[in-house]
Amino acid sequence: MKKPIIGLTPQYDYEKNRVWIGPNYLEAIRTAGGVPILLPLQAEEDELKVAADICDGFMYTGGPDIDPFRFGEETIRQCGVVVPERDAMEEALFQIAMESGKPILGICRGIQVLNVFLGGTLYQDIAAQYSSDLPLAHSQQSGNSVLTHSVSIKEGTLLSRILSKDIIKVNSFHHQSVKDLAPSLEAAGFSADSLIEAVYLPGHKFFLGVQWHPEHLFRTNDDALKIFKAFANACI
Repeated sequence: MKKPIIGLTPQYDYEKNRVWIGPNYLEAIRTAGGVPILLPLQAEEDELKVAADICDGFMYTGGPDIDPFRFGEETIRQCGVVVPERDAMEEALFQIAMESGKPILGICRGIQVLNVFLGGTLYQDIAAQYSSDLPLAHSQQSGNSVLTHSVSIKEGTLLSRILSKDIIKVNSFHHQSVKDLAPSLEAAGFSADSLIEAVYLPGHKFFLGVQWHPEHLFRTNDDALKIFKAFANACI
């Protein structure tokens, strides 16, 4: 069987001037049957298109905050570090990926940029901008593979079809979140404090964003592995 090639968006370390990626993303794709490759951070649009043409699907990985100017807001003091180079690269890649119709999976920052690129907005900092009677640990202190809160899955959505469940437990490492959902997206999952935890694009071959980190869970959590397998299978 053909192994799909999955292009992953990179991290950038300003201090060490290096491009890198967490190995769990690579291992999750390999375990699901795909071949992961790291896409270039800095490339002209035609160069990025050459790299993207090789790929059968794209994963938007976790990382730093998105520049609030990209969704029409001033930066509040609780917003974290932004990396304009990564924002620019990922938006250019998004246009290429959407034109190709190839599958897309977004994780943590990934769900957020997908929402922004389609016209949505974000809470720059949940604690500062979102009020709830149930203050969940969206930025948990426990280890990467510890499950810390639940996500209710909306029936009939892509995530529901993948997992065949109404509710799952997830890990959580984010201080930003989807605020106004992009007009073309549909919510697929919610945390108990009513924040959007998963989105999908109806009519697309495979377009899914999740706010948690299944790449830290796939070795021991069947729900996490199912997400990667469904993505990889869609890329074949």
